[in-house]
Amino acid sequence: MPRRRHLLSLAAAAALPLPGRAQGAWPQRPIRIVNPGAAGGTNDVLSRDVAPSLAAPLGQPVLVESKAGAGGVIGTQFMLQQPADGYTLLTHHNGLVTSPLLMPNARYDVLRDIVPLSLKGTAPLVLMAHPSMPATLAAFVDHARAHPGQLEWGTAALGGVGHLATEVFHDMAGIKGMVRVAFPGSAPATQALVSGQIKYLLSSITAPTLGLVKEGRLRLLGAGSPARTDLLPDVPAIAEVVPGFEAQAWYGFVARAGTPPAVADRLSEAIAAAIAQPEVAARFRALGVLAARGGRAEFAEVIRREHAQWTRVIREKGIRLEPA
Repeated sequence: MPRRRHLLSLAAAAALPLPGRAQGAWPQRPIRIVNPGAAGGTNDVLSRDVAPSLAAPLGQPVLVESKAGAGGVIGTQFMLQQPADGYTLLTHHNGLVTSPLLMPNARYDVLRDIVPLSLKGTAPLVLMAHPSMPATLAAFVDHARAHPGQLEWGTAALGGVGHLATEVFHDMAGIKGMVRVAFPGSAPATQALVSGQIKYLLSSITAPTLGLVKEGRLRLLGAGSPARTDLLPDVPAIAEVVPGFEAQAWYGFVARAGTPPAVADRLSEAIAAAIAQPEVAARFRALGVLAARGGRAEFAEVIRREHAQWTRVIREKGIRLEPA
């Protein structure tokens, strides 16, 4: 009987889920990247460019799926409902920070609920103007200062980074009382600029936009990068006329808070290696995006800095959107 009890004890112990046996080596199944925007948008395309290079070192397929709506809140909430095991990631942009500040019912806090993994890329916002406006950035700023409340400006998304950054630009440049016109996307906003319905717009650059510039139908006055960018070497940085101004779109990968640090570190390293590949960087550049070189700590600092900045701007300007 004692021997039988001993054997039963050994069998029971063998059946217990030991930590190593239960978790195993990560990853053991495909990894999903949730895009909270429209399929075919810049963020989606960038993620699909990265996915194959990310799959190789991780040894598992990496799939991208879109769950769009409510300024990215729907996709973000979906990711936050999944287990914090590194198998469901989120690819997002500045809206990760701004959406919960603008929509009280977003029900997530980017500083509490998100684990930054890595930046993916950055793209300077560009100040574009109708050809009837002065031809240089300095002359435009002088003209705008001299005509308070007399120029219309556009936003590609109410509460988006272009909207918020234009509010900052106005304050820093001493431009007062201009008329904001909101549009449901960058394409209609750009068309309104070409038609003269609005006189200036701060937005990301696209291949169609560059075509309109070449045709003389709009002007690029300044870029929101800290210094001149090699994406647009002939366009001055806005900071050359408005010292300290910076406005860039960014794209990055995050996971849910609670993701094991070792898993987050491995994901961050794999993402950095994928983005560093020349062919990936070239595909990014074709979309007007510079491949980023930033790990977890660098991306976390970007999020903290923007959270503080946009919280202040949204509060001061009283900007609010409908609840998600």
